[in-house]
Amino acid sequence: MRRSLARLARLARLARLARPALLLLAVAGCYTSSAPRGPRDPAPGAVAALQASKFAEAAQQADATLARDPRSSRAAAVRAIAAYQIAGHELFRSLREIIEQASRLEFFDHPGGRAAWQAFLTKLEAIDRDLAVAAADPEFSLELCLACWEADWNHNGRIDDRDRRLFELEFDGKGGELAEGDPRRRPTFRFDVGDLEWARAMISFQRAAGELVLAYRWSELDHLFAPGMDSLVIRLSEPARVKRARELVIDGLDHADRCREAYLAETDDDREWVPSPRQKSHPMPLEVDDALYRTWAGVTGDLRRVLRSEEGLSLRELAGVVDDDLETRAPAAYIDLGRMLSEPKDLVIEAGTLFGRGEPTAASVEKILRGLLGNGFQARMKPSPLVGRLRAMKHQLDHDEDTFERKLRYLLWLN
Repeated sequence: MRRSLARLARLARLARLARPALLLLAVAGCYTSSAPRGPRDPAPGAVAALQASKFAEAAQQADATLARDPRSSRAAAVRAIAAYQIAGHELFRSLREIIEQASRLEFFDHPGGRAAWQAFLTKLEAIDRDLAVAAADPEFSLELCLACWEADWNHNGRIDDRDRRLFELEFDGKGGELAEGDPRRRPTFRFDVGDLEWARAMISFQRAAGELVLAYRWSELDHLFAPGMDSLVIRLSEPARVKRARELVIDGLDHADRCREAYLAETDDDREWVPSPRQKSHPMPLEVDDALYRTWAGVTGDLRRVLRSEEGLSLRELAGVVDDDLETRAPAAYIDLGRMLSEPKDLVIEAGTLFGRGEPTAASVEKILRGLLGNGFQARMKPSPLVGRLRAMKHQLDHDEDTFERKLRYLLWLN
């Protein structure tokens, strides 16, 4: 009898939690009269191990759950998170060992280093597959306190204060700092489907960066400061990787758009990782508004058009964002990022011009940029509004608008 009552009480709690999800399902025409359920196969052992910083054990527990149910959303998410921590640790350790043994920048092209990067990319691909499984469950949720993890994040061989403070929140959202030991420094987030899309965007961008690392032979950088060096060439050894990087960036933008749409569609309000303008329960001390979400959508749209070579980034406008004096020296040309990635070339560094004496001229700057951008250097293109957005941001930052500065950081983090 007690067991039956306990089950009924648990079902009642689940019913209250699932009301927002049921409303969304009803609107979509997918409502059924059956009792609501929680995330597919809660995987309590895997979740508990992850919450306790036992990443290897969490991955093993998740493996066991997924062997029984390949669609277990919570187990898939746990395995993705644990595998990401383990993969990052292994990459750092491998590269550090190679760097310590290499006398110069040859570690860039060291066979062991390239193998480590490739292993990392392979693991990121598997992590994305797990995130896709988790994102397929509209009722997914996972509670985690990131700042409570005990791990050697700085890789110095022990867990110290810097490790423990890495994920802590420092600010109270009212212009002050949280005191040491304040429990608000270590919040528990309730992650949901929108956050899985955020994670998939992050993984896509990191995979793109890894592909670019492996696409070129970087050891020529050893000769960058050699006496009398006029120019050097960073050879493109695997062009397909650059094209793959472009596809992955586009995939990342797709996930960013789905992430934003998921956040805006949420009807709950419970310890959000990224809140919508309507949600107030979020440990991060950063308010968001409709304007930030419109800017977010604008940025991803701008980047899509840039990657399709429909618009280009004005070099003069970009130079003006950095420094007003640079704008007059920049050539009246554009960066065609889409063509730069779809038709990649060797990278030519004009060392003599770059490190020559005297102030750079428009002609010398153009020579340097042509070598670095290759097919991405174009004399005429439709200008992208993305640079104008950056200018507006810089203008507001120059006027000490602290609230906007914090929102700008949030926007860059979102993308």
